[in-house]
Amino acid sequence: MKRILANGRTVRAKWSSSSTEQTRATATIPGLANNQLPEIRLRALNEATLKMFMPIFQERLKKNLQEFQIGYEGDLDDSIRFSVSKGADSVMGTLRFNFYGRFVDWGVGKGITLLESQSGVPLAAGRMRSKRSAKPWFGPQYAYEQKRLRELATTNTQQVLAELAAEMNVQVEIQL
Repeated sequence: MKRILANGRTVRAKWSSSSTEQTRATATIPGLANNQLPEIRLRALNEATLKMFMPIFQERLKKNLQEFQIGYEGDLDDSIRFSVSKGADSVMGTLRFNFYGRFVDWGVGKGITLLESQSGVPLAAGRMRSKRSAKPWFGPQYAYEQKRLRELATTNTQQVLAELAAEMNVQVEIQL
């Protein structure tokens, strides 16, 4: 890896394996089993929460499709799928659906741009005004679910920290 200094000279950075080993050694708490580390317990709790949360989110989106009477070829409601994956340092939920669902959400498509949809004015002279309207089945629901998921993650963090403090016989008040 090169680093350019202010005077134009370059310096090569060198990483040694000993510094990596020292970081790993300091990531453990003496006398505490590895599966009881706070970040591991929190990751497991967040994974369980996300696995319960994603089917609920999927059902709410399908309910929104029915509420807005969105029915296109390709069955948008059948295309909604989710997955939950756990990496080394993160837990991630992924939601997938046919891309044209976003166009329905924005009220664009078949020659109607987002600018025309938002302003209500055709971009070119002689172009007909669109009768398309936005059907916000995804955007507002996504924002709500994202806020709710943040609240659940905060509660999970609070729970893990309270359990850790109780194990260490320390009186701590946690307010988030």
